[in-house]
Amino acid sequence: MKPQIENTKLNRSIKQSKLIKITLFMTTILLIVMMSGSLYFRDRVYITDRGVTTELMISDQDIDTVLATGGYSIGANDRITYTAEDEHTAYITITRAFDITINADGKELTVPVIDETAAEALEKAGITLGENDLIDCELDEEVYEGMSITITRVNYQLRATTSEIPYSTIYVDNSNMVIGEERVVTHGENGVRTYVVKEKYIDGVLSAQELTADNIEKEATTMVIERGTALAEPYAKMDDPEALTLVNGLPDNFTRIVSGKATAYTAGYGAYTASGRPAEIGTAAVNPNVIPYGSELYIVSQDGTQVYGYAIAADTGIALMDGTVAIDLYFGPRAEHFYDSCAWGAVQVDIYVLSEGSGY
Repeated sequence: MKPQIENTKLNRSIKQSKLIKITLFMTTILLIVMMSGSLYFRDRVYITDRGVTTELMISDQDIDTVLATGGYSIGANDRITYTAEDEHTAYITITRAFDITINADGKELTVPVIDETAAEALEKAGITLGENDLIDCELDEEVYEGMSITITRVNYQLRATTSEIPYSTIYVDNSNMVIGEERVVTHGENGVRTYVVKEKYIDGVLSAQELTADNIEKEATTMVIERGTALAEPYAKMDDPEALTLVNGLPDNFTRIVSGKATAYTAGYGAYTASGRPAEIGTAAVNPNVIPYGSELYIVSQDGTQVYGYAIAADTGIALMDGTVAIDLYFGPRAEHFYDSCAWGAVQVDIYVLSEGSGY
């Protein structure tokens, strides 16, 4: 029995020896495998692209190499996010860029964007909004694929325009001047007016105008022209020629007409009339029973070639009282106007009584 026991021990020893060898071999293999894994399969990378996540085992830590190994093509505007969880685990997220269009300044621009607002997209496109420009979305709105943004340019300009204010012309009747004669009393001059218009341009096209100022820089000066209304130049000129209105050379307002012969006379300096008035050009001698003293008169020859003009009935004489002469016209001091009275002679006239005198 003893030998059998020894053989059993020997067998057990042999088995233990084999087990140790196997263990050593397996340990060696495991170490080799572990060493191999640390060199070739050490890192685990999770790659997410367009919402799909893929696991990749790779030892190289260069992102471009990792993505190339995984077969990922990256666009110039795509965004890569890398996050390391620990020494052997990492996460890569690929955010793909997409295009939007921006219409501005007559051009359509294609702009690649990622998770950006409209304002950021405009900045990327190099587009600046003016103070009055319009955009068809909110600046803080997040852009989306296929989005189209339109910019409307709105500009305002102030335009000043200067124009002339034409002067007007008025005519003043002058009974001391002959019909057809004119005399400029005041020269006309154009004025100056300035308009300021606010113009609204939409994308360079004028769309609206608003008058914001209308200023008269200089008033126009009215031209005043005197024009004659007498048939011939009056010998006795009125101090206020506008006070007598003549139509076709004759008074348009009178009480009656006395017709007859008109003569002319002169007197010495300082002479007085029968009514007590000083003798002066514009006084006339009459029959006070026919034409009372103080009556206002207008005397014109019946053929219209001679006009004594406006006079006051203030004197009388023998020829006037007996009816030989209807009126005797005073031509002034003898020393100066004798020949003027001679030139008048005796003329058939119409005496327009403008107003009846009181006899004084």
